[in-house]
Amino acid sequence: MLARYIVSRLPCKLGGSTGYFHTGLSLCVAPPTAEKQIQPAVDHLVKAESAANKYEQDVENSVSRWEKSHQIYYGKERDFKNFPTIKFAETSPKIRMGVFPDYWFQPFYNKTGVTGPYMFMFGSFMFLINKEIWVFDPHFLEFSTFVIMSTVFVKLFGPRAKKFMEDLVEKDEQELYYKPINEVKGYLDNTIKTSEMEMSRAAAVSEHVKAKEENIALQLEAAYRERLQNVFRTVHRRLDYHVERENTRKRYIQHHMVNWVVDHVVKGITPTQEKETLTHCINELKRLAQTSKVTATA
Repeated sequence: MLARYIVSRLPCKLGGSTGYFHTGLSLCVAPPTAEKQIQPAVDHLVKAESAANKYEQDVENSVSRWEKSHQIYYGKERDFKNFPTIKFAETSPKIRMGVFPDYWFQPFYNKTGVTGPYMFMFGSFMFLINKEIWVFDPHFLEFSTFVIMSTVFVKLFGPRAKKFMEDLVEKDEQELYYKPINEVKGYLDNTIKTSEMEMSRAAAVSEHVKAKEENIALQLEAAYRERLQNVFRTVHRRLDYHVERENTRKRYIQHHMVNWVVDHVVKGITPTQEKETLTHCINELKRLAQTSKVTATA
């Protein structure tokens, strides 16, 4: 009982805090100061969790808005047949004879065949000339020269200008469209990787906490055993002290009793008794000496 009481009152200093051992348990109870020390960390975790919940709510709201917009513009109620999605052509439409669009020729094929559009153009040209709607004057030569030079200019510099404009458009498209999308994708991929990493870390938190608890339990157990050993040595020294004290007391009593008895016996002997005793002892010694001589002679 004494050892258990001493162990229960031994101070415990682990992790910078001081507490007391529970009697019979290898645990150390932290004082209220330890709670004050860990309170800032708890507040930080609460703020981080609140920010994470708010971010998650914002992401969910954004996703819901995107889904609603997609349902409005590309849902089941959208009539793609009569109201198709507008798509801008990346290149200019196909042309014939360097000027006329190809879709002008398509309606003639079902009615007149392949030569129909050309005959229509030739007939219209002849009709304009015949009716003098298109009058040939001296400036017509300038028009012919303009057409020839324009054709030569387009044939020579058209591919270069086309390539230059395509490169410029592609550069602008990369800068203004694909680059932001790739940046957002990279950011989202990085966010996903970070989230997965944090999820794996969060999954390992329980194991980490368990390992810390086991480590702290081992430290507490070691401290408890050390203090128990100190108690054992202290109690052992005290018991040795009491045993030695009791033995010393008994020796003192025995020595005192012996001296007391001897003193009283000596005081009780008279001079006559002492003389008679000495005489008897001397005679006895003489008798023993004669007996020894006779035994030696025989």
